[in-house]
Amino acid sequence: MKPLSIKTKITVWYTGLIVLILCIILGILAFSTDRVLVFELQRELEDEVYDIVEDIQYVDGTFDFQKLKYFDDGISISIYNKEQIQIKGLLPSGFSSSVPLYNNQIQTIQSGEVHWLVYDLYVSTNWPEALWIRGVVSLNASYETRTYILLVCVILFPFLALLAAFGGWLITQKAFQPVSLIRKTAADIESSGDLSKRIQLSGSKDEIDDLAQTFDHMLDQLELSFQKERQFTSDASHELRTPLSVILAHTEYGLIQRDNPVETVDALQVIQQQTKKMMALVSSLLLLARTDHQSAQLDFETVNLSEIANMVIDELTLTAQSKNITIHTAIEDNLIIVADQTSIMRLLLNLLQNAIRYGRQNGWIKVELHQLKEDVLGSIEDNGIGIASDNLPQIWNRFYQVDPSRKSVEDTGAGLGLSIVKWIIESHGGQISVESLPGQGTLFRFSLPNRPRHHTDSNM
Repeated sequence: MKPLSIKTKITVWYTGLIVLILCIILGILAFSTDRVLVFELQRELEDEVYDIVEDIQYVDGTFDFQKLKYFDDGISISIYNKEQIQIKGLLPSGFSSSVPLYNNQIQTIQSGEVHWLVYDLYVSTNWPEALWIRGVVSLNASYETRTYILLVCVILFPFLALLAAFGGWLITQKAFQPVSLIRKTAADIESSGDLSKRIQLSGSKDEIDDLAQTFDHMLDQLELSFQKERQFTSDASHELRTPLSVILAHTEYGLIQRDNPVETVDALQVIQQQTKKMMALVSSLLLLARTDHQSAQLDFETVNLSEIANMVIDELTLTAQSKNITIHTAIEDNLIIVADQTSIMRLLLNLLQNAIRYGRQNGWIKVELHQLKEDVLGSIEDNGIGIASDNLPQIWNRFYQVDPSRKSVEDTGAGLGLSIVKWIIESHGGQISVESLPGQGTLFRFSLPNRPRHHTDSNM
């Protein structure tokens, strides 16, 4: 048996609740209608009897009954002497005259199929002679009214129940329409693989609308993630294909030049350079993969940033001298921070390598580090080719290179360095920014807290 849908369950529950309420109302009406109608009739009967008492006059030793109305509003009035012999008035047809009189009591008398309500009053203080006043009214009219009310309720209640069921169905249908739209969108994405589809629900600002907007936001992030993944795979394949092609070409050339040691050595040197480039690229890709899966572990310890910076500068001095670039330093002594030493070295190494790679021949690089309150502020500036303002926001993207045409065979850059730099800075709780003008140079500014504000890995 197919399970009921939520819409059906809600509609059934809502309809059942309405039917239950209607049944309770019908029961209350059936139970209370008789009481209410009879009570009202009793009050009218008593009022009519007392009105007759007030209208009777005793003049010159006799009763004056001329102004009395013996039938009013369905109530019949009859007057008896103290021996309970009727002297005036009338009894309704079908009512037995032998019914005894009981002072100030309400009696219910059945005669055939007719029920009568009887009220008797013995009056002995108003006149020299005592009188009995009897009021009689039929209950059948009240019973007919009750039956009519109940019949109307019995007829109307099913229509009300159906109306409630239809209204409940409409409400649930409208309320769950966004859910159906979410399901349809998910099914379309599953069948087509098109992550650009969105629910785009608008109108009611309720929980379902919030769910749809959250779903759309999730799809935005998912589409962006897949786009980055595809771009990353494409760029990585492209970057690996180039050195592999060079290696293959020079390997084949070296095999041809077996009898020419000089050419063979040249080919091996090129192969060695491309292998280093591939090793650096694979290492960077491995680090990026770990950061994406939040599995990159940083070993935080107390390190001397001043010493690390000087070590990195010493390591790159020869590379800078090959372009006749002078490195100027303004590094404060004993800048102590809690950080991952390997990551910090890689941070400075990547920034300085970029400055050298895109630096001007016979140019300069300025490296500054100093303490400011609880942060170490650093900057690396060069007077190289610079970066256009339109390209600045993209330099943190993986594999992005401002001018790939300037790369040489010896260049090991793959456009991953700044992505890694940004991740290292953010993983240590710091910040980094860049300023640049084409043809005038580039300035990177960064801050590192003395102690990391968080140890969680940040995705790039």
